[in-house]
Amino acid sequence: MHSRAREDPGSPGPTSDSSSDSSSASPSGSSPGSSPGLAARQEGPTTVASAPTSRRQVLRAAGAVGALGAVGAGGYLAYRLAVPATDPRTVIALYSQTVAYDADQSRVLVRTPELLSELLPGTRLHSGLPESSPVLRRAHDFWEGTASWRSRVGAVQEANERRAVLPDLAGSALRDLWVLADDLPAPVAGWSTSWRYIWPRDAAFCAVALARVGHVDHAVAVLTHLQSIQAEDGWFEARYAPGTDRAPDDRDRQFDGTGLVLWALSEVARTVPDADRPQLLEDFAPLIATTRGALLSQTHDGTEMPPVSPDYWEVREHAVTLGLMTSTLAGLRASGELTGEDRDRTAARSFSSLLTETFGAHGFQRYRRRGGSDSALAVLDATGCHGVASVQQLLGLRQELARPGGGIAPGASWREDGVSWTPSTSLLALALARAGESDAALEILGWLADHRTDAGSLPEKVLFDGRPAAVAPLAWTAANVLLTLDTLAQAA
Repeated sequence: MHSRAREDPGSPGPTSDSSSDSSSASPSGSSPGSSPGLAARQEGPTTVASAPTSRRQVLRAAGAVGALGAVGAGGYLAYRLAVPATDPRTVIALYSQTVAYDADQSRVLVRTPELLSELLPGTRLHSGLPESSPVLRRAHDFWEGTASWRSRVGAVQEANERRAVLPDLAGSALRDLWVLADDLPAPVAGWSTSWRYIWPRDAAFCAVALARVGHVDHAVAVLTHLQSIQAEDGWFEARYAPGTDRAPDDRDRQFDGTGLVLWALSEVARTVPDADRPQLLEDFAPLIATTRGALLSQTHDGTEMPPVSPDYWEVREHAVTLGLMTSTLAGLRASGELTGEDRDRTAARSFSSLLTETFGAHGFQRYRRRGGSDSALAVLDATGCHGVASVQQLLGLRQELARPGGGIAPGASWREDGVSWTPSTSLLALALARAGESDAALEILGWLADHRTDAGSLPEKVLFDGRPAAVAPLAWTAANVLLTLDTLAQAA
């Protein structure tokens, strides 16, 4: 996720802000920052819910109970006891059904049934677009470029009836990612105003997804843009205005983007033909050198924790988080893979041991010794860092972070407002798929498919009663879904 709690009163933040292990804390209840992070942007009202009012909502709520049954209702009840409820029936508006190009070739939020009915079926395109429109051509080329990948996903469906929803879900995620990436230097998190920025963290996952579904050139273009905006010391801002190297505000820089962007490059490099890989690595020599230098220097060759910074929760921190640790490990491992240097590989091994001896010794909580479970644990297996945490610990997140709508929260110390976050939930699906837990990953994909908007887009949040809420679509969630589908197709 980025659990995009970005500046949205509809996404209450942690029950208390981060503090160091010696307990220096920020004011309780400060709202998380904003990235595809958990800090959301204020786009709509937040209220306490009334009971579900439609048959569709009732069915969604029933599905949520079924999902909790599959993972163990005891986990959810234990969580509720450990973290007192604030507003367990919080209601957040759905800001849009989807995003589409209108007849004037401009991206717009699709909010009304009337506008939704004017879209070409199965597209994010208005029926009034002229046939000569460059938008139509780009949409056609993108879709055709994924044909081989979609065939593989379709073959998975034929092999197992439980997977019948996968091709339809794949189509939704492809269209969501396309409409948020088309004709931009890198995908924006969403199209609602406060999400209309490029987060390096999200863009990294999007680049990998683009490469996997057949658009390697587009993935390379995204990484090229990230290379162009990286600071000389290897850090990235939390977010950028599209087409610039400028942050839209003065929020703290975030070190997790450093590791994740290098991980994304290593993943994209694997999709490039062997003959083309040397040129790719030469083109990205500045990114590799700068990022490698930052990771090695900031961790003293993997022997120390990275510097404190916000992570995907988008709150100011006073201690290193699990999210920073897992993304740094992903970057160090990628550095060893890309450079082939013994120093980098040794640093990655040292840092893996450090992570296990510190955070792992206390159950991989949000902070070294406290904070409860955190969905950032899924970053490990999602980025190929297998064997650091056990599969049982990964599966345990489905119970420990369970929300009544059927998904999970960003962490155990996130406010108990009844809201499921699809970035965290889809990231867990990816981690489970890459860890070989196909059935568990499929169960989550089924839940995500069942909680799309009426237009078929994947929302940022799902309420206690199963209604989609907040931003739709969300690029990070779409990317995670595509990568999960890709992993399952490869396994099949």
